[in-house]
This record gives sequence, structure tokens and C-alpha cells, in this order.
Amino acid sequence: MTASDHFVVVAGYGLPGRSIVESLCRRQIDYRVIELNPTACDRASAGGVKIVAGDASDPQVLRQAEVDRATLVVLMVPSDEVVLRAVGEIRTMNPTAHIIARCAFTSTGLEAQRRGANQTIVAEQLVARELIQMDENFFAGLT
Repeated sequence: MTASDHFVVVAGYGLPGRSIVESLCRRQIDYRVIELNPTACDRASAGGVKIVAGDASDPQVLRQAEVDRATLVVLMVPSDEVVLRAVGEIRTMNPTAHIIARCAFTSTGLEAQRRGANQTIVAEQLVARELIQMDENFFAGLT
């Protein structure tokens, strides 16, 4: 597959979502962003971002973002409840899309996978890894 064969939906236009969109733009991959905050939507749209305003778990918003044709859906919204609802809706609308879900807790990440997410990024696991790294680099010098 080439870059032109892909279409990506990014839900959430905070720092993680913006980072993904920047990467997609560099690779000339077509995308749509879903963002709940209307002020963020206005600013992003004015800057040329292809954005849809609304809740990423709302089927109408997902249709407007063309999730049915997405090869990849990246859920970066900071709400586990929205992520879980969105995974189920997306999987119903697009059985073949690869779904990456951001979650706060391991239990939510497991549930997201049960509902159809292919991959999860779990905040508490990342914090634990950072603490282990801190232990190896910092605390070791205290003993």
C-alpha cells in the first residue's frame, strides 16, 4: 500500500492528536480529525486541518468523518468512556480498520481490545515504565 491508499481518522486534537496529524501531513496521508471542543475546531480549521466537530462516539459524527473508509482510526480523546463507546461504533461501521485506543487504565485498555481495538496505549502503564526508568537512572545513585 502507498500513502495514497490510506485514510486515517484521528479523534482528539490535543497534543497526541496534533502529533499524529503532523506525521500524516509529512507523509501526505489523507485524514480527518474529530474534536469535541468547538474553539479548537475553529482554530484548527482556520489552519487548514480537516476537522469534524463532535463526539467521537457519535455514529453521525463518525459517518461525517468517513470512518467507514478509514484504514486506521486513532482514538486520542482523554475519556475512557468515549473511547470504549467509539471502539464499538467504529468496529460496527468498519470491520477492517486498524484501531489504536488511548486509555487511562489497564482495565479500560483490555476492555477496548475486547470491543475491537487492535492496539492500546495505556497511561498508567507508561507512568509505570517511566518510574522503572527513573529507578534505574536516579534512585540507583541514592543507594
